[in-house]
Amino acid sequence: MLSLVVLAGDIRDDATCLHWLGLADDIICADGGARHLQRLMRLPHLLVGDLDSVGSAALAWIRQQNVPVERHPVRKDETDAELAIAAAIRRKPTATREQGIIVLGALGSRPDHVMATQMLAASLARPNRAFLLTDGISRVYTLVGGQTLTLMAPEWPRLEWTVSLVPLSDQLEGLTYTGLDYPLTGARLERGSTRGVSNRFTQTGRATIRLSQGLALVFVTTDQ
Repeated sequence: MLSLVVLAGDIRDDATCLHWLGLADDIICADGGARHLQRLMRLPHLLVGDLDSVGSAALAWIRQQNVPVERHPVRKDETDAELAIAAAIRRKPTATREQGIIVLGALGSRPDHVMATQMLAASLARPNRAFLLTDGISRVYTLVGGQTLTLMAPEWPRLEWTVSLVPLSDQLEGLTYTGLDYPLTGARLERGSTRGVSNRFTQTGRATIRLSQGLALVFVTTDQ
């Protein structure tokens, strides 16, 4: 099952986001993310948040289309992103064994929100639940022990792509890369290590990252 959460952060490539929206089984909108969906003309299945940043036009559009709204108080413990991601997990059919969650608008000018959402996704990641956080161009993947992440260089041939891995757990065990300029085989990395930063795809444009134990974030970003 592919769940998609739309936040109010940056969207830098509409075509890619529309592609993912078309693949999603369940679309959850967090507050101001409704403005992105209205512009892209894609309805969510649920709007979640305190509705302090959605805007009157987007909210009217949501209500006119009879989209369910789960409203929360402004003074609350969770961000709207956390509430929307929790809703996506809660709404997964019990018979579904695996879930991918794409979070659009997850990057932007608020570094506190960006980091908090990344840490939230990492804390909720499981071998059968993977996250991708993106603005449509840059991509941040969760990676937990027992998973193999397959990466394809995005289809912007004029751009140079950097692949970086940042350990979040105390130690990573059994870290193995293929298809990257600087390969690793069964490596151990400690939290705070920068050894995984600034790798690149080989000419194949396809890479795999396998982890035996631990928790990490994998970034695919452009130099431009």
